[in-house]
Amino acid sequence: MSTPHPNNFCGCGYKNWLEVNLIKRCNAKCSWCIEKKGWHPEEVADWKTICDAAIKTGRKNIILLGGEPTLHPDIDKIVLYLREAGRNPWITTNGALLSEAWVTKNLLPIEGVNISIHHYNLDRNEEIVGIRLDERALRSAIAVIRGMGKKVRLNCNCIETYIDSEEELHRYVAWAKEIGASDVRFAELKFADDKFVDISAMVDHKYDTNDDPYHLGCSVNGVIDGMKVNFRLMCGMQTAKRPYPNDPIIRPHPVLYYDGNIYAGWQQKEKEGEQELEDLLQQVAAGEVSVDDALTAIFNEDKSDSIQFENMMDDLR
Repeated sequence: MSTPHPNNFCGCGYKNWLEVNLIKRCNAKCSWCIEKKGWHPEEVADWKTICDAAIKTGRKNIILLGGEPTLHPDIDKIVLYLREAGRNPWITTNGALLSEAWVTKNLLPIEGVNISIHHYNLDRNEEIVGIRLDERALRSAIAVIRGMGKKVRLNCNCIETYIDSEEELHRYVAWAKEIGASDVRFAELKFADDKFVDISAMVDHKYDTNDDPYHLGCSVNGVIDGMKVNFRLMCGMQTAKRPYPNDPIIRPHPVLYYDGNIYAGWQQKEKEGEQELEDLLQQVAAGEVSVDDALTAIFNEDKSDSIQFENMMDDLR
């Protein structure tokens, strides 16, 4: 079996952090968004139930994600409640709502803010995410947060034809410094191979980047033009552009969903499909559904044209 790097999420890194899927709704249209394929619970808990569940985990750093967490109607109450409970609330946002007034009203108790902006040219960022950011409002919001002594990290996914060269990294860092950010994270795309940019190859393996993130570390730090930079690399479990680890050990980290429940990692839509399959197999075992009907339901196709169907039918019989 393959053992992951201990600092990776799947290697039990970030033990004092809790990710929160705070809200399903989002105002962006990122084509690679993994949450589009994510599983979403039907139940929605009230904000205090979600906060109490987060606090109960004992984790110090609570990072609010989504969806787009700034769209939650009680975001101000959530941030304040977590802070008063002795937790460090963080938030990752696309920045669409950020302004001096909005931050002052909603985020004064925040520990830090991550803003996902995928190009230093905001026209090009709009091409990617479908949202127009107001740079003046963005700068004023960052100034307020930094004025409180808090961090503002810019998250940038490296995308082919956008940020896809070391020269573009330097341009992005220069812009990030100009608007007042404290640091930058450059990340490879997850489950989006058509636009994938290999960061390690792009920077010629500088800054401790590597070709085997599963074993050597998927999160590495460096400095570009005097600014702290983090690189988030994808292993073969997250992109076909790298070899899949041989018999990998995966240690899921807890994720709190907006229904108030803790799950083992981020859930995918397959969760629903797996439950439907389990229910169907139980109906077959109880004699309520025939094998032929069950397999037809699974494949939703003419069974006479499916070799896979025939093999499954033989196995079930």
